[in-house]
Amino acid sequence: MLDTIAIAGLDGHGVVLLAFTAIVFTVFVWDRFPIASVCLVILVALPLFFLAFPYQTATGELAPFALFAGFSHPALLAICALMILGHSLVLTGALEPAARHLAALVANRPGLALLAVMLGAALASGFVNDTPVVVLLIPLLIAATRRAQSSPARLLMPMNYAVLIGGMATTIGTSTNLIVVSMAQELGQPPLGMLDFYPLVAAAVPAMLYLWIIAPRMLGSVETPGGVYSEAVFDADIRVEPESWLDGRPLSEVLETTDGRMRIVDLRAASGVSRTRMPDTKLAAGDLILLQDTVANLKEFEAVLKATLHGLAPEQIDGAPRQTEEDETGAREIASGSGDARKTGEAHDVDRSGAAGASGAKGEPEDGANAKPPAKPAAALPDQVVAQFVVTPDSPLVGRSVRRERLVERYRLALVGLRPVRNAPQWSKGEMIDRPLEAGDTLLVQGPEDQLLAAQHDGIGLLLDARHVLPRQEKAWFAIATMAIVVLLAATKTLPIALAALAGVLALLLGRVITWRDVGNSLSAKVIMLVTASLALGGALSVTGGTAFLANQLVGVAGSLEPRYLLAILMLLMGLLTNFVSNNAAAAIGTPLGVEMALTLGVAPEPYVLAVLFGCNLCYLTPMGYQTNLLVMNAAGYRFSDFVRVGTPLFLIMWLALSAMLVFSYGL
Repeated sequence: MLDTIAIAGLDGHGVVLLAFTAIVFTVFVWDRFPIASVCLVILVALPLFFLAFPYQTATGELAPFALFAGFSHPALLAICALMILGHSLVLTGALEPAARHLAALVANRPGLALLAVMLGAALASGFVNDTPVVVLLIPLLIAATRRAQSSPARLLMPMNYAVLIGGMATTIGTSTNLIVVSMAQELGQPPLGMLDFYPLVAAAVPAMLYLWIIAPRMLGSVETPGGVYSEAVFDADIRVEPESWLDGRPLSEVLETTDGRMRIVDLRAASGVSRTRMPDTKLAAGDLILLQDTVANLKEFEAVLKATLHGLAPEQIDGAPRQTEEDETGAREIASGSGDARKTGEAHDVDRSGAAGASGAKGEPEDGANAKPPAKPAAALPDQVVAQFVVTPDSPLVGRSVRRERLVERYRLALVGLRPVRNAPQWSKGEMIDRPLEAGDTLLVQGPEDQLLAAQHDGIGLLLDARHVLPRQEKAWFAIATMAIVVLLAATKTLPIALAALAGVLALLLGRVITWRDVGNSLSAKVIMLVTASLALGGALSVTGGTAFLANQLVGVAGSLEPRYLLAILMLLMGLLTNFVSNNAAAAIGTPLGVEMALTLGVAPEPYVLAVLFGCNLCYLTPMGYQTNLLVMNAAGYRFSDFVRVGTPLFLIMWLALSAMLVFSYGL
């Protein structure tokens, strides 16, 4: 039946697949359906088609389920492993110091920051594999833009495209370049040196200007998923401890350390009296610095000032005992207001007398009077999490303070910030942990995630979704070293990038830098489905002759066009092809085609080989055009249409500029 729709040079299977490809591309651009769902349709429809209409190849019948081979393809393995490696840099805070410096540049000179990143990335990618360069820069740029309170979407795609441009400048820039050069040499052409065509990429100057000036404006409306975990402003305080970094520092130096972004509401001496906030005012032990800022900024100030927002030593949190079963029962009874709970509450310092009054009402024991000594330090501490708790009307915190309710002793939770439901006319004279709380107040607390859930279970408050796992900074060196080794192994071609990256993930797991839960959080189902679907569709097109048919049509017009125009058309075809099939597959098809075309026309094959090489690197139009496109798509929340919208002008600029450069350089 399919034979009835066959056309000259293409059988019925090829015609159907070309039509199917056109429909899929239209649906992707239309962007009305989830991209993962469209990919699932592709993975279901292709095997069903070949089951219903078997296809005979030179080696036998095509196995429909061979189209699922993309799930084990090295490209997919490399992408997944590199996403995990990049996520480890975020989890450990390894890039935080560099991000702070870059954030200042992004906030004050965003255009200059983007230009510096693009030029550095393009230069590096000529000698280092494109993918590790992008993986290193993604978390760095996200952290920097988060601190600068701007969108990473304006930077990630231009950075990625700059990396792709730099990667086409040398024979070792990408594996595609190596394939083209090697195949041309096997076809009898002289070898190309590593830097032989480096000057030709000067044609990328207008493209870089487009990426620097125009592309960020086109991406301004892209909403990045996740974002800063909370933009609400919280009250917080930092106590100057004796012999700490803050002790004796002038206020001007403290503000300079935070790039002038820390907003000090008040500065109080140990006696509670407000101090003058002059630049030369020196902090003294016992001083209390009162702040108001977002969660992200508060935690950053805590890190750069080498202080603690909660004013507690780590062992006071980490060494606090977990709740026993008896404690949990008592806490639940307290939350429910039962009389028995009130009787047992003495052991927990939960006497409710004067509950509606301020902190320090009559009948309250002194802080810590009934505290139990820690039984033993926790053997293995879970990740520290910063999260928001809303004080509910029936919470035991209503009318009481965090200190009196002893969240540290009972749940190992420390108060980091507070957002009151009603703004008080002036700040409390005491510390934040001594403020009496009202229903509706939002607490910013830090502690183990399991204890946060336990506190919610016991009715202490309602845990909001906005939470942030604190960086495991003690493992930052391990994450950086692992990434550096992976990049070195891939850059020197010692190991394939997929194997090097997977080995890096294994090292991170063995070193307990990440957990399997982190691995799952690092991966994107959308990216996995897009890679496998594009490999399946590209493979089906190649097997049925669809890609060869398109190439042969170009050869058919060779006699009616001048060599210069044919060279430009060859690059255009390779550029379009590489956005739907793998770069290496396009190179394998295009290289012999380019050599044959040059010999037919009686001109030197070298510019045609380079036209194929450059064309196979013009993968800007679709997210599946190159694996780094998928990485930034996942990180910044780009849609398929964003690549088409921003990538099309870049594609045209690069195609025209490179074609003109080749024609001029080789006198065609």
